[in-house]
Amino acid sequence: MEIVNNKQIWKGFFNYQEDFEDIEQYIEVTFTMELNFNEDSFIGTTTDSESENIFDKPATVKGFIDRNKMSFVINYPCLYYKDENGKIVLDKKTKHPEIRYLGYYDEDYKVISGTWEMTLYEEKNLEDYLEAFAEGQFQMRRVQ
Repeated sequence: MEIVNNKQIWKGFFNYQEDFEDIEQYIEVTFTMELNFNEDSFIGTTTDSESENIFDKPATVKGFIDRNKMSFVINYPCLYYKDENGKIVLDKKTKHPEIRYLGYYDEDYKVISGTWEMTLYEEKNLEDYLEAFAEGQFQMRRVQ
């Protein structure tokens, strides 16, 4: 995938799994990214349909492209989550975990598709190391 040094807009979606009374359901969330490329690296911002109305500034994006591989990290301004009733809760005193994305460009469809992962918690002691993750799929395409 050839990148020139410029500002680009990408649109897409990510999904994640929610459990409702033992029924697995995938939630799909649309997003828009404004990315500034400098050779094979980029920085920018992103807004998504789930969190766009709760933050006063967009999440940040930082990543790179290597041939057809795209890797980036998203950082939200602070922690947000859904409570047991599905309502979004904002915790301005706590940092949101980094969300790591890895995708590959499909030349035929002109999209980048891949997976994302976020560490929910880590527990370390002398004998064990436990981690819990949230993960899902994503897809995006350049629109400008």
